[in-house]
Amino acid sequence: MSDTIAHGRPVVARFLAGFLVLWAVLAGTSALDPTVRWGPAVLLAVVVAALLVSRYVFRLTPREAVDALGLGRPARRGLVVSVVVSALVLLVWPTTALVSGVPIPLRADWPLVLIGVLALHGLAEEVIWRGYVFRRLARGRGFWQAVWWSMPLIALTHVPIVLTAGPAIGLGAMLVAAVTSIPLSRLFVLGGGTVWAPALLHSAIDSFKIMAIPAAAQSVYPVLLIGFSLAVPLLVMAFGKDTSR
Repeated sequence: MSDTIAHGRPVVARFLAGFLVLWAVLAGTSALDPTVRWGPAVLLAVVVAALLVSRYVFRLTPREAVDALGLGRPARRGLVVSVVVSALVLLVWPTTALVSGVPIPLRADWPLVLIGVLALHGLAEEVIWRGYVFRRLARGRGFWQAVWWSMPLIALTHVPIVLTAGPAIGLGAMLVAAVTSIPLSRLFVLGGGTVWAPALLHSAIDSFKIMAIPAAAQSVYPVLLIGFSLAVPLLVMAFGKDTSR
């Protein structure tokens, strides 16, 4: 049964209701653990909620729901592109060390935090943004229309950051989220409609959570991180559209 967002109020209402449920689950569970160590638990909660929304809101079978959410087998091309671009994003850290004049070490607990980042900021968020939002908006509208329509939702969900972290950091986060929705959506397409490739790049953008930022670099790294996060992921757009698996 199709779960595409058509031009009808009931279907749009179901889409928005499902999105609000998924975002509430993500925001509520992740707020319980700011360290992101419990990212796998957050991911499990989001996937369960997404499967339930797919079943009871869009009437999909479990197999259809898994594929619809982008949890199927990825296309190799998307993964290769994501690995290359993610590696380039991570160059922000040697660049920060060079500019600040101090080394940027990993946190002592970085393996646990890395798993949490991959699970939460990578997979859980990509299941919502690409698997749920972008895929449904893209059918019948095309790539660019789906990206533009998703941006208001991105802006609304980042308002709390403006309120808690201040306008500079909050607006920077909103800008990065809006701009990176373009290459992340392209990776979703290149990956055969799966979330694995965008999840990897998304995690690289949030790699600051596994770093122990020295005081001498505190004023430098936010500017470099935003710059790298805005510019480097757009290299994905140099690759053509490919929906093959």
